[in-house]
Amino acid sequence: MNKFDVLIVGNYNVGNYGDDLLLKSCKQNLKDKSYKVLSPENSDFCTFPAGIRSMFSVNRYIQPFKAVYHCKTVLFGGGGLFNSDKIQSFIIWMPILLLAFLLKKKVYLLGHSFSSKPGFLFAKILSKVDLITVRDFKSYEYLNLAGLKNIQQSKDLALELNFPKIEFEEPKYLLINYRTYKDIDLNKIKKIDKILSMKAKNLGLKKLYCAFDAKLDSEVFKSLGEDYLLAHELKEILPKVKYFACMRLHACLFCLKNKIPGLALSYASKVKGLFNTYNFKNVVDLHSNHIKNLENFKFNSQLVDFKEIPGNPWEKLK
Repeated sequence: MNKFDVLIVGNYNVGNYGDDLLLKSCKQNLKDKSYKVLSPENSDFCTFPAGIRSMFSVNRYIQPFKAVYHCKTVLFGGGGLFNSDKIQSFIIWMPILLLAFLLKKKVYLLGHSFSSKPGFLFAKILSKVDLITVRDFKSYEYLNLAGLKNIQQSKDLALELNFPKIEFEEPKYLLINYRTYKDIDLNKIKKIDKILSMKAKNLGLKKLYCAFDAKLDSEVFKSLGEDYLLAHELKEILPKVKYFACMRLHACLFCLKNKIPGLALSYASKVKGLFNTYNFKNVVDLHSNHIKNLENFKFNSQLVDFKEIPGNPWEKLK
């Protein structure tokens, strides 16, 4: 195998539309470089085993070594890969990070979020990274409190993509996206959906459910007994969307970049933290008096202020 410039590492090609936007952004910004992709499935290389079935695949132990050995730079391209809320994320991604250091590769973490201040050992590991960019102020604060100096704020990688202008037609839909997460279970989602259903009716709109994760979100909509679209099927119907009410971060960002106003349903600190950073105020925290706040929220057709963070971390990779 020939050497190549950049190994792009992330949770790509597994049905999550937001993560696939991150990969698309990485490829766009690295178009003058040679690159390959390492992800859990359906890429040039696969991650180390992280489940029972994959543990019996010898190839899953070999591929990460081959990938890191043959590249010059390892890029963890966006998202919440190192999420302290999910120990599984460390099991999947930490071995790749440590292997990159072992083989003396340049390492970049671009467009990430962190859900808590890193502990002593994790902070020590992160200090070895050449550059970490975070997509929200809260993540920056966590890393700064841990004493890290190799950090800067930058926009979510998906926001670097060019979104074609939409010619909106007569509005028909309220676009809705749900996901389960910790204590945000199906019962809580049903209460949220009841309120949004009433709001859609009062606005004279139909509900349009959309899965931004082809597996996890789809299970929610099936449990609700609702028809739904997958995110990549939205293109034709998007001009008829009036408002959005979404949980997934990239579902919200996707709508805002397409000039659709609406409401972010914050299920985790990274969602609230990012939108606070971007000066987007239409956020209901699903962990704090959310029913009353959701009932009181009024959809407004005026596009709210949405300020993106400037900066181009890609210059470092040139």
